[in-house]
Amino acid sequence: MFGLSAQLAIHAIRRVSGNRKTAKKDGKSVNKFTPTSVTYDARIFSFREKDWTVSLTTTGGRERFVLAIGNYQLGLLKGQNPKTATLCKRNDGSYYLNIQLESMPVEPPPSDRVLGCDLGRTDIAVTSDGDTFSGKQITQVRNHYAKLRANLQQKATKGTRSSRRRCRELLKRLSGS
Repeated sequence: MFGLSAQLAIHAIRRVSGNRKTAKKDGKSVNKFTPTSVTYDARIFSFREKDWTVSLTTTGGRERFVLAIGNYQLGLLKGQNPKTATLCKRNDGSYYLNIQLESMPVEPPPSDRVLGCDLGRTDIAVTSDGDTFSGKQITQVRNHYAKLRANLQQKATKGTRSSRRRCRELLKRLSGS
């Protein structure tokens, strides 16, 4: 398909179908798909620590690139065997490679003290030491915005077209979209 290897074609299909699915869910139409990144997995991406290079499958075949990264990133990559990466295109036309690493979480040191936190609605947090943090102010703000949303939703169903449009805009702002 379009001169792509099988694995690149699979990733392209997955990206486009995911984009279409999201657009359909949001009720938007998609006229054209403009990709800004390519996802690489272990079949089409490899990392070599010996000379700090990565090998990527492209439409022209397998290409090897030297990593231009700082000492901090070199330290993170040292001894790792990354399996996935994302090649991203910036607005200025340059490319960068985002390499994902797998790391195991660090085990907490053993302790004879029990640590815990209870999250509730009346008291927003209660620690195992007995310290309580009141959730009264947070509850007041939540109730205020719930009341405001209910009022706007009621107004958005009746009134003039401009008032309904303004209510929809305010509701969108309140929901964080």
